[in-house]
Amino acid sequence: MSLSGKRILLIIGGGIAAYKALDLIRRLRERGAAVRVVMTSAAQEFVTTLSVGALSADHVFTELFDRNDEHDVGHIRLSREADLLVVAPATADLMAKLANGHANDLASTVLVATDKPVLM
Repeated sequence: MSLSGKRILLIIGGGIAAYKALDLIRRLRERGAAVRVVMTSAAQEFVTTLSVGALSADHVFTELFDRNDEHDVGHIRLSREADLLVVAPATADLMAKLANGHANDLASTVLVATDKPVLM
């Protein structure tokens, strides 16, 4: 299945399965998708932003408020530029935040703000 021209925002949650997101990025890109990534702080305990950035060929977003970030991309823009949001792994914490509208980090604010389909 070709994903050519599709823009996918992958949100990596902090679970032991976070390492599988690396293979997911590779497979999505092989099928032609452009992949941008948001990582929770817990996800960064399992995989590095360096490896994720190398595979996605894009900047990895980690902080809701990053004064040192040269990219002018807020949570609204991230959520609206994608055709699809994928949460993998979908941790209990991320699912609870989404279910309750609790948005206290970049990943949860993007999920609450999006008007696009979300695959968990």
